[in-house]
Amino acid sequence: MAMRALGISAMAAWLALSGVHLRAEPLPPMVGLDVSAAKERAGLFAELRAANNEVDAREIENKIWKFWLKPADKVSQNFLDMSKEAQLRFDYGNALVALEAVVKHQPQFSEGWNQLAYVLFLAGSYDASLEALARTLQLEPMHYAALAGMGIVLIQQGKDEEAQAPLKRALAINPWLKERNLIVKPPEQKL
Repeated sequence: MAMRALGISAMAAWLALSGVHLRAEPLPPMVGLDVSAAKERAGLFAELRAANNEVDAREIENKIWKFWLKPADKVSQNFLDMSKEAQLRFDYGNALVALEAVVKHQPQFSEGWNQLAYVLFLAGSYDASLEALARTLQLEPMHYAALAGMGIVLIQQGKDEEAQAPLKRALAINPWLKERNLIVKPPEQKL
């Protein structure tokens, strides 16, 4: 137990040095949630913040991904499935057609926009990917994967310094963020 606390304390110290502060205030709202779904979402993010190790965090992340995919109706789910199949064939053109259909059919579906951003990134359309990520974050401000994706796109564009802000925001939401190694640590200060 003491080792676990030490690990969490060390991570909190590193986050503080990186300029990242863990959220304690209420979550910004996600578009289109009823009271029950908003409570479920808040609970999931509280669980993520309280995760004691990476294994527990990944289980909670999986629950969050399922939550983000819930709003997909049958039509959207069919388009998402078509996109996944096309991606497996590296057929980004058809994957994009399917995802554009998702966001046209269900424009308030944040995960549809996030998936569109991902395939746009794979297709090398970085500016369009950033636009889709921005739309994702308008709908779901806690979408740490979209924030991390934004950082990755900016790094790909050679904007390493600009990438730090969305990466740090993502890490503030999810302290177990897989992309945390992309955050540049501040230089050691001389006394």
